[in-house]
Amino acid sequence: MRRIATLLKKHPTINLDTFFIAPYKLYPDVEFFGLDYFASMRAIKSYTMYKQMLFLEDPDSQLDQIKKSLEFIVKFCIKSKIQLYKYPRHKTADLYTWMIHYKENSINPYVMMEFKNTYSSLLELSEDVQRFYVNNFVDQYKSLYLKYSSSAVIKNYLQKTLPVLEAFVEKQLTSM
Repeated sequence: MRRIATLLKKHPTINLDTFFIAPYKLYPDVEFFGLDYFASMRAIKSYTMYKQMLFLEDPDSQLDQIKKSLEFIVKFCIKSKIQLYKYPRHKTADLYTWMIHYKENSINPYVMMEFKNTYSSLLELSEDVQRFYVNNFVDQYKSLYLKYSSSAVIKNYLQKTLPVLEAFVEKQLTSM
């Protein structure tokens, strides 16, 4: 148990429910995964693969994750004292912060579809940096964007919600 706790402390963005469910979803023929498995980097890999698989599903089935992503982004913007519309261009060191958040599974990729300059910011990075931070998001962006564009729920939700959240963040920042 101590090894699992140490592993999870090293990766604080892991959602515990998803972490323990992931190997069973990826490997349905395996009946049991022991504690040793969950204390290993294989469990982290399973978690990451499962999260990526979830991200590629129909965007309309991801409303809860999108709401959590928006909440995360709003909190980040207020803490960092930046306007919401500036989030996609905000940098940590030489990298766009949203890419770090994506790599940490803190944001759902469909959230970024409604922000301007998302794709162009991806293309500004070298291929090695793209692969390390955003994996195959660059290659799949157009496919994800088509799914997003034909979405019946998520696209309308984000188009209506982002202006409200922008006003909320602005109000929070001016009252500080």
